[in-house]
Amino acid sequence: MPEKKNQSDRRKSTDFFRRFFAWMNIAACAGLIAAILIFHRAQPEFESFFDRYYHLQVRRYWDQGYIRLLVGVLGVGTLINAAGLFLARYRGRRSTDHRKLALLLTILYSLLFVLSKTLQ
Repeated sequence: MPEKKNQSDRRKSTDFFRRFFAWMNIAACAGLIAAILIFHRAQPEFESFFDRYYHLQVRRYWDQGYIRLLVGVLGVGTLINAAGLFLARYRGRRSTDHRKLALLLTILYSLLFVLSKTLQ
């Protein structure tokens, strides 16, 4: 009986693409948190009872500098998601591999927001 060489089992190790997809997910989460924080800073300030009572000035308009930054962050996030979909299309070999619905929805939401802010 021929002896087998000492080969590592490839199924139990993580390859480059698996680690790359994990880092892309981490970057996407960080980008989402950054987008939420930028959106919070860009929106008009909430006027409370105390602001009216003490006649304090509050910003009643969207800060366009933050809006441009938000569009840029979401644009980069859209590119990352599109790259993930592109790579996943060639990475999945079986018909039972999942279809990356979360990436599709994230691209859709990002594109809708970017288009709504750039067409105004």
